[in-house]
Amino acid sequence: MMIKVRVVFLHRAGMLVPPDKRVVLLELPEGSTLKDLLKVISDKVSKRLGEGVLEGRLVLNILVNGVATVNLKHELKDGDVIHFLTPEMGG
Repeated sequence: MMIKVRVVFLHRAGMLVPPDKRVVLLELPEGSTLKDLLKVISDKVSKRLGEGVLEGRLVLNILVNGVATVNLKHELKDGDVIHFLTPEMGG
């Protein structure tokens, strides 16, 4: 069985993906994790972003249904909304 998740790339993370892919609906096998999602993002949306996060070269804030997580083993559910955004700092 497949699940569908909505993925949104905000702020500077949005600059790492093509403009028409800043909001995408992706299908993954049931039981998929954020790590699996990043592999799909690497293949279908932005290799630079997906591989960058997986390899630790790119640090992004990840929110699943509005809740921040750093756990790439987080299991995704059908209908989840995942936001990727760059950490912002002010002064």
